[in-house]
Amino acid sequence: MEEIDLKEIIYYIFKKKLFVILAIIICGVIGIFYTKYMVTPMYSSYSTVVLSKPEDNTVITNNTSNTTSNSITQNDVTLNQKLISTYSEIMKSRSVAEQVINELNLNISENELMSNVSVSAKDDTEMLKISVSNKDPQIAAQIANSITEVFKIKIKEIYNIENVTTIDTAIASNSPYNVNYIKNSAIFALIGAISSCGILFLLFYFDTRIKSKEEVEDLLNLEVLAVIPEIKE
Repeated sequence: MEEIDLKEIIYYIFKKKLFVILAIIICGVIGIFYTKYMVTPMYSSYSTVVLSKPEDNTVITNNTSNTTSNSITQNDVTLNQKLISTYSEIMKSRSVAEQVINELNLNISENELMSNVSVSAKDDTEMLKISVSNKDPQIAAQIANSITEVFKIKIKEIYNIENVTTIDTAIASNSPYNVNYIKNSAIFALIGAISSCGILFLLFYFDTRIKSKEEVEDLLNLEVLAVIPEIKE
């Protein structure tokens, strides 16, 4: 197998640096046009809820009212943390999606709706974050808030408790999360640099012309007596 001289390859690519620079510029410009005309802007909104202590009941005896303590015990915290994963699945259930679609009069399927919804739990907390992405920033915020309210109703129906409190309501985003001209242009420019260097490597590797006196000595097993330099006009 023919040995490849890394120094020669680097020197060859350096001589063709204008080709590499041109490829980087062209691919960078393509990245800008791709981002502007090919990428559909998507907007993301989120709401957050926290699992709190269920509402206490007031008991009236002998004309006096006794209210249970409002303090949260360790058992409440442990129970809520165990419910986090269950609550996350309820949020992404088909019944919740159907009710949200009916309330907002959306012309999409349940699967299409939930494919743009993600529910995440913050580590070691009782908080859930509901993120929604959509082409319309207003609709994304409406879906996030609607899921939150429908979810709270579902929890009350299923467990007969009210232990979900909204922390942040979703608001419409002003800028799309998937449109970044600098990032995409840089990625395309990097692709251009790698591709152009790869093309030059292939051209160098399959070029059968003798490029140095060392190759002559290796091929003919003879010592070179003299070298005539290239004379440019």
